[in-house]
Amino acid sequence: MRLLVEISQGLGNCVQGTPLLRALWLMGHEVDLFINSPLAEKLKPLWEGWDVLGRVFTDPSQFAVRDYDFGVSAYGRRQLVRMFAPGQCLKVEKRHAQRQSETEANVELARWLGYSGPPPPSFARAADTATRLPAGAVLLHAGCDPANRAKRWPHWPELAARLNAAGRHVVVVGTEADRSGSGWEQKHDARFNLPLPALVALLQQAALYLGNDSGVGHLAAAAGVPGVLLFGPSNPVKNAPNSGVLRVLAAPAEVGEERDAQAAKPVPIERLTVEQVWAAVQEVLANPARDAARDLPPRVQDSVEARWQHYVRSTHAQVPAACTEIANLPPGFAPRVSVVIPAFNRAANAQRAVQSVLAQTVADVEVLLVDDGSTDDTAERFAAPPQRVRYIRKPNGGASSARNEGLRRAKGEWIALLDSDDEWAPDKLQKQLEAATQCVAAACRHVHINADGSREIKPEDLPGRDQHLFRDLYEKLSLKTSSLLFRHHLLEKIGLFHERFPISNDWDFFLRLAKAVNNSGFAMVPEALVTVHRSTDSISRSRRARALEEAFSRICMVNALLHNSDAATTARHIARAGRKHLELSRACRKEGDRQAAARHARDAMRAGLLGKGLWLWLRAKLA
Repeated sequence: MRLLVEISQGLGNCVQGTPLLRALWLMGHEVDLFINSPLAEKLKPLWEGWDVLGRVFTDPSQFAVRDYDFGVSAYGRRQLVRMFAPGQCLKVEKRHAQRQSETEANVELARWLGYSGPPPPSFARAADTATRLPAGAVLLHAGCDPANRAKRWPHWPELAARLNAAGRHVVVVGTEADRSGSGWEQKHDARFNLPLPALVALLQQAALYLGNDSGVGHLAAAAGVPGVLLFGPSNPVKNAPNSGVLRVLAAPAEVGEERDAQAAKPVPIERLTVEQVWAAVQEVLANPARDAARDLPPRVQDSVEARWQHYVRSTHAQVPAACTEIANLPPGFAPRVSVVIPAFNRAANAQRAVQSVLAQTVADVEVLLVDDGSTDDTAERFAAPPQRVRYIRKPNGGASSARNEGLRRAKGEWIALLDSDDEWAPDKLQKQLEAATQCVAAACRHVHINADGSREIKPEDLPGRDQHLFRDLYEKLSLKTSSLLFRHHLLEKIGLFHERFPISNDWDFFLRLAKAVNNSGFAMVPEALVTVHRSTDSISRSRRARALEEAFSRICMVNALLHNSDAATTARHIARAGRKHLELSRACRKEGDRQAAARHARDAMRAGLLGKGLWLWLRAKLA
């Protein structure tokens, strides 16, 4: 595909977007860059001429989105999302960087397209320069974003003096806004207002880099130099450098303090003492190795089929968890069906689900109950599991991680999935196996028990009825994971559940299954053989708008995986995204976020859903 990638905001944010650029290039895509930053013209020389890029733009007037197959928006402003058609732009949301660095959150967009290597190194071009630093020189940046001076550690003058006394040549860099009032920098080799490529050249020569959390620290990561970065009110996880040799030193937080410079009580960076920082500097100087090269995969050719297969393989590349297992299997037992049940703090429900499997009219069945780090009494209840039950306990990692541990250990010719909140009719497996004698997968209807106790049989229309199984499931996932049965060997073609998705991982898995089996290999049992109990604390119910946002991300991902030059296919993809925008508009309005409701209604109209989109926009504006 021909991709336009947006990196935005400050120097550090933009540098953290460069590993994404290389990862996308390694996946065989043609990549152009849009720098959406007030510093864009100063940043442009860092990436012009880089072998992974075509053109570099600094203003939207310089490009037309119609020239690209898809947009990709790294962490930041996400202007491309508003320029590309709905469903045609991958994006990083702020929540994606809450528990991982911006670099990792950005590279995750490439993982949606099948990238499975480590995060590539950051990149910044160095200027050709004849200037040479003395051996062992230390480069120090005592500044930070002028708007967040709380991030600036006040003891740099004393530390620089210690380095001088230890025989180190200290180079102090920064902008005019970084200069101190006392002028202590003039006691050292002060080099202010350098062009960024010249600064990168100095970083490449330095033996050590020291600084606060700032964009220069991310340039140091790109240069591969070892050193120490200090964090106080900023987040050392989200803003961590993309480096194996830059050490992060974070001021300890006390009760009520936040890693946010704008918070009422930010963590004060001055809580880090000179002795603490000096000790960290000494440790780095004792082992001043530069960042090692990373084992990146070779570049591949891009195509729709290759893209899909790379994605399937990337799910197999997920690292298994450390698990313990207690099994109660009869001697010589060879199961025909393996049933995987993930559970987290659902002890009573898990027992009900297990019993519904053990009560099946098919006897040669094993149950793999995967406890995802429950803190209730699940472990006690299954300390001596019933016969034919394997109790597997793992650290908490989410339902997909738990399912995958069960799938890796399953021994049966067939695999069935059951959620811990659900239960089966006694003849569920028997009827599915009978229906699937000439097939490799089967599903069935389910009984949905609502919050008020009422019962509904779903789905009304069975997918695949017109020989369009994949399209039906793409348009609307009407089947439940607990209804699914498939042959074990299909896992090689399907892959595993994607563990980084908090929601809509079932839709993703069903689509891969549908693409692997086609219509002729899939049997639909019209009876309702599964009872689905509504869970009051499920993600999709308790945080509806957030859940729908994640579901929308999956739609964009699938649209990118399937993208080709066919206009009719693209129109279907845009319409699918538009319908999700309608759902998001309703959910946001119910949660009181009228601004977001109006924005999603506008996006639905951009997708061609003019009447419904306009109605929801008016409701959001007039509520």
